[in-house]
Amino acid sequence: MNIQSAIAVCRSEIMYLARSIVRLLLWGALIFIGVLTALVLQQASYILSVQTFVACGFMFMSLVAAFWLAKCQTPDRKTWIGVHAGIVAAGIAAVAWVPQWSGYIVGTALLLFVFTPNVLRQLAIRRAVAGYERAAAFYTRLACFFHPSRQSRFDSCLLIAGALGSVEKKVGRYRALALRATPQQFALLNCWIPFAQGDWESVLGQIRSAGEAMSALKWLEIRTLGELGRVDEMISTYTAAASILSASDLPFCRLYVLAFSGRADAVRALLSWQLRFLKPRNKAYWIFIASQAAGTRDEDARRDLASYVRTDENETFRRIAEHHLGLGPTPGGTALSAESRATIAAIEKTLGKKKQASAQSN
Repeated sequence: MNIQSAIAVCRSEIMYLARSIVRLLLWGALIFIGVLTALVLQQASYILSVQTFVACGFMFMSLVAAFWLAKCQTPDRKTWIGVHAGIVAAGIAAVAWVPQWSGYIVGTALLLFVFTPNVLRQLAIRRAVAGYERAAAFYTRLACFFHPSRQSRFDSCLLIAGALGSVEKKVGRYRALALRATPQQFALLNCWIPFAQGDWESVLGQIRSAGEAMSALKWLEIRTLGELGRVDEMISTYTAAASILSASDLPFCRLYVLAFSGRADAVRALLSWQLRFLKPRNKAYWIFIASQAAGTRDEDARRDLASYVRTDENETFRRIAEHHLGLGPTPGGTALSAESRATIAAIEKTLGKKKQASAQSN
């Protein structure tokens, strides 16, 4: 990576962290200003009732969250229900013993033990999918500090392992985690081990053998089919799963479909818009994939990707990229069925409409 690219990456990371901190401080400031304003505006005789009202409002939020979690099937729901129950219990005690501070106490508890770890977790996931593994490991360590449940510790260890440069070290860490993993965690690790090794056949086999237990990895199944050259099957899998893909997974799945189908212009547009936060090496990878699938020999794309292969510390990325660099362009472009072409046209039409709407709103 040249100096300008390194500076751009550092600037992007610093700006992203700064925006996240500002967002966190803004929420805290809003809570503080709201309560402080209420105290200033109210006469002294109403101070206690204002604090009690604020505390009860926060406790109601925790109760709603706890009931919602009880209906979910997320692995960490029990510990989160416990956190919200603890906040409600602390709020009741505060209203009874220190009512003049009860609103502050419950609001601070929500900020520290609910909002902060959730924001840090989302930051970690976003950084991981963007290709910034070390930043993801940093955020997940912080999230685990505020919410040290068993699932949080596992998620943290998973992202920390992914930040290791060596494939051997990654696989060793994954296997160590598997020794004390739950069945679902074990199935997940069985997918990440071959992924770290660049063994796409094994990744696909593990995902499909796990069935519904790995439904959250539908995006990885779609990418894996593309990496294996089974493009029509990849597109049909995307079509079947499009309605259940999460809002964060959908743009990536569209990227896989467009890239492995050879839609280079659409890939560049997507990378400059919805996926502009991706690390430069990842952008170079997908641009090269699209040019290869289109049957064109883009020397600029090849040169960019080759430069990252020489300098990037992530051995998994280097292995996967080297494999594609060793292949020539697909003669005549990727052959697609009529159904696949229709799906691609629909994706490009949808992206065009959304980008136009976004431009008009700005």
